[in-house]
Amino acid sequence: MLAPKNPSRLLGFAGLCNSADSWMIVPNIKQNHYTVHGLQSGTKYIFIVKAINQAGSRSSEPGKLKTNSQPFKLDPKSAHRKLKVSHDNLTVERDESSSKKSHTPERFTSQGSYGVAGNVFIDSGRHYWEVVISGSTWYAIGLAYKSAPKHEWIGKNSASWALCRCHNTWVVRHNSKEIPIEPAPHLRRVGILLDYDNGSIAFYDALNSIHLYTFDITFSQPVCPTFTVWNKCLTIITGLPIPDHLDCTEQLP
Repeated sequence: MLAPKNPSRLLGFAGLCNSADSWMIVPNIKQNHYTVHGLQSGTKYIFIVKAINQAGSRSSEPGKLKTNSQPFKLDPKSAHRKLKVSHDNLTVERDESSSKKSHTPERFTSQGSYGVAGNVFIDSGRHYWEVVISGSTWYAIGLAYKSAPKHEWIGKNSASWALCRCHNTWVVRHNSKEIPIEPAPHLRRVGILLDYDNGSIAFYDALNSIHLYTFDITFSQPVCPTFTVWNKCLTIITGLPIPDHLDCTEQLP
């Protein structure tokens, strides 16, 4: 922010906030600080502040901000009875000794769907999160509509999309159609970039910054991050900014 030459004659400030779509003007700011509400997750913004007095106004240099993605955790109420969710709700592991869990409509049920869902449904914006593969060689990572069946693997129906590993085989799957992919032999961390408004889900080797596959989708419902694990465990890292090398939004002047 630029200070006026005559601070005692300062009448106020005006703020300009720009995303890739349009400018938002915040007039008549009387303090030297202001909180802008309603910013979208995973979005770049430019801010300009004008100091206004009786002689006129003067603008600051543009300030840039990138908002973090939507944070979320795993929903224990959705976890298959043979899965154990950690106390912080960030790690899920296969556990044959898990105690019997009560049935809920959200819970994954059949032997083939050792799944757990995130505790959020996303219906707008761009969001990025990562999954740490902690020794698992049999898992699926993806997104699903609320209407997706709880007795099927994610990706086996038209309401879910997934990247899957079964020992030495990697595929992406949607509506039972599988497409082979070839990630690095020791894939340790998967990045997921969801662009709901533009209709895409992209998977990345997060440690090596390598693109693995992108689904192009016309979403008809909110989507929920969903995970299946048949051995070992997975850990999610959420609330991240979109990495610069993946952020292909138009650069603002």
